[in-house]
Amino acid sequence: MKRIGIIGVGIIGAAVARGLLAGHGDAVELLLSPRGRERAQELADEFSNVRVLESNQAVLDACDQVILAVLRPVAEEVIDALRFRPDQLVISLVGGMKVNEVRTLAGVEDVVRLVPLPFIAQLVGPLAVYPANVEVEAVFGALGEYLPVADERDFDSIVVISALMSPYYLVLTEVIRWGIDQGLRPELAARYTTSLFAALLSRGRGESTEELLELWREMTPGGLNELAVDSLRADGAVSAWSTAMSKVLDRIRPRD
Repeated sequence: MKRIGIIGVGIIGAAVARGLLAGHGDAVELLLSPRGRERAQELADEFSNVRVLESNQAVLDACDQVILAVLRPVAEEVIDALRFRPDQLVISLVGGMKVNEVRTLAGVEDVVRLVPLPFIAQLVGPLAVYPANVEVEAVFGALGEYLPVADERDFDSIVVISALMSPYYLVLTEVIRWGIDQGLRPELAARYTTSLFAALLSRGRGESTEELLELWREMTPGGLNELAVDSLRADGAVSAWSTAMSKVLDRIRPRD
């Protein structure tokens, strides 16, 4: 049984825990910190191979692999208060904190950054990792679409793209609410919109990168899709997505 510690059981920490349990079952034992006690206790009550320990340090002392799932503003304080063993593998989910920063604070060499999304609980979605690590791949490789990244600046760009989850759902909300305002039943507006977007994404997954980047051009000249595209571009609604991503990148690269 592989024993893995998780320090910080918030939304992402809990999702990672559920993904590990779904992917490995009884082959893993999860040791959870009391940071995020309510979610941690829910997991411990649900699974016999999950325990909540009395402190972050107790988690660290009991495992060889530890997942840091705390927010960036408190990460330095949390890490600095812990005594790591030099041979521990530290898997950092701390957005914007570089590998070398974690190495310096923790005093360990074996540090990997990971970007799991909430969907890891259902074993779907991308799972970016930097640098490549065989131990991490053995644990996380089957929990989603495992994507090793060769360069840390590229990894930062992946982190930025991950910040588009809520904006994407906000677009869905806008479309569904518009349909409701036109008199559609809420259930019908939601089902049609989600089915349409799911089909669009499914089509995109089957294309090469070059073909994917040209799919938006598949529209009848003078037709309804062209009218919608022209309106969005004229209002800056398309370029606004790049602007938003650049702002997020500025947040996670303040020292570059």
